[in-house]
Amino acid sequence: MVEDTQFVLDYHLKTKHSVNSIMNIQYKIDWNDRPISFKTYTNELPTKILPTHFSTPNMNTILSVNRIHPQNVESNEKDKKIVSNYSNNDKIEGKKLTLQDLSMILFFIGGITRIIKNNNNTYYMRAAPATGALYPIEIYVICKNFSSDLDTGIYHFNPLEFSLKKIRDGDYIKEVSKATTNKSEIQNSSLLLVFTSTAWRNAWKYQDRSYRHWFWDAGVITANLLAINTSSNIDSKIFLGFIDDKIDKILGLEKEKEATIAIVSFNTKQITILNNKPNLESNTEINLTSMSTNPISKVEKSFPFIWKTHQSSKLSNEYEVFEWINSGLLQTTGFKDGEFQSIQNDQILKRQNFPNDCKISIFPTLGETILKRGSTRKFSRSPISSSILSNILFNSTRGIPMDFKKDIQTLVDIYLIINDVSGIDKGGYYYNQHENSLNLISDNTSRDLSGHACLDQPLFSNASVVLFLMSNLNKIVETLGNRGYRAAQYEAGIIAGKIYLLSYAHSIGASGSTFYDDIVTDIFLPHSNDKNTMIAVGIGNPSYRSRAGKILPHKK
Repeated sequence: MVEDTQFVLDYHLKTKHSVNSIMNIQYKIDWNDRPISFKTYTNELPTKILPTHFSTPNMNTILSVNRIHPQNVESNEKDKKIVSNYSNNDKIEGKKLTLQDLSMILFFIGGITRIIKNNNNTYYMRAAPATGALYPIEIYVICKNFSSDLDTGIYHFNPLEFSLKKIRDGDYIKEVSKATTNKSEIQNSSLLLVFTSTAWRNAWKYQDRSYRHWFWDAGVITANLLAINTSSNIDSKIFLGFIDDKIDKILGLEKEKEATIAIVSFNTKQITILNNKPNLESNTEINLTSMSTNPISKVEKSFPFIWKTHQSSKLSNEYEVFEWINSGLLQTTGFKDGEFQSIQNDQILKRQNFPNDCKISIFPTLGETILKRGSTRKFSRSPISSSILSNILFNSTRGIPMDFKKDIQTLVDIYLIINDVSGIDKGGYYYNQHENSLNLISDNTSRDLSGHACLDQPLFSNASVVLFLMSNLNKIVETLGNRGYRAAQYEAGIIAGKIYLLSYAHSIGASGSTFYDDIVTDIFLPHSNDKNTMIAVGIGNPSYRSRAGKILPHKK
């Protein structure tokens, strides 16, 4: 692991957007050579067509997005009974999964829900959003003794065919466990999902800055996955601490073209703090056949800065994984819960307290919400209610189980420009997660400013609220090293995905955005003095009605 923590901070600095940098972009996008958004193999591989007759996630969306205690539920007796499963330290008991369950999970995190034809082009829109609809994230399934309908092995998920391509035969869960420190938690799983990024798909349009997008796009998929698993009473945990090159090799990824982002385990025990250093095993070499894939565009350009940045945060052995996971947040002598958050009361002009109990009423099921979701293209400049904003803020910031932190800990702060919310004055605010309050930072904001901050896009001038997910990168990198940069961007992506789900559950819209980095920080000064923006999301009432997506048949 490279110890020069200035490297990722320099990357973030050099990939900032400014008015001048946008006006002086020299890079030319070849719109006739848009990368294909599906990975296909040249090898003849065994194919398992997934069943399309599966149940849909049917829990109330709000309850799915956040594991809420039953005393905070104002709903029918059925929802109260469902949510009571999560009242014991947020622990979910495992269940035996079937191929139908896996098909449902894969569809609602990465399946095709809409097909749009524009001139001679066909666009396949998926269950989770992606920057520029480029879909750089690939999903792999690693299983053992999972189902009589699916052999033990490693599979690549093909959304277009709605199929699994077997790329490895045999038990690789043990090999994956060797690349982590929590071996028993991986080995006790019959199923792992691994998210990877195909770098060129996003760099084709966004160049070096696209490295940030890896984690945004993986994050919104993960938000869907966590909600689906909660709805289906499935326990899961996210692993960001692993030996990168080993996992990449197991999956047959092409060097400096693809990379692993996260591993998600199913039916594992709760997160535990590692008190003892691992007994290092010999790093035995495993012989794996290479996997050849078809090109995704005619010309593929290289962006060395992306790969140098990614290399700087790699973990190369089990000891480095252990040290990273225990580098700060889980140590009893380390950071306290919420220490990454800003709570500088002397910089607050006014406080808006939300109710202490976020009441839940009747909302659409999670399956209905995911099918309804689609990035909003035009907001109506009409108000949303303060209760909607309260529910979105409260529920989007909780319940993210990662290996290096507790669910209640976060690397992300939320700042907002409120343009039109009933009962709340316009202005720039900071959301205090621990007190569930809005703290007014600036009373000198406007719709023009929220649009200007988001690259002068009118969409974000028209939004009722624009949320900026920000992190103290200096502190994070000081504590978690260069890999902390991945963690901050990824957690922000998950929160953004939750904001999407919660917005559509409340029958409003949402759309993610890039931004002028320093302009956003300046809006919330002095409170935001040490903060960098990870991602922005606008929410509000759409000015049009869109049709919900469908569970589309696979392409035969």
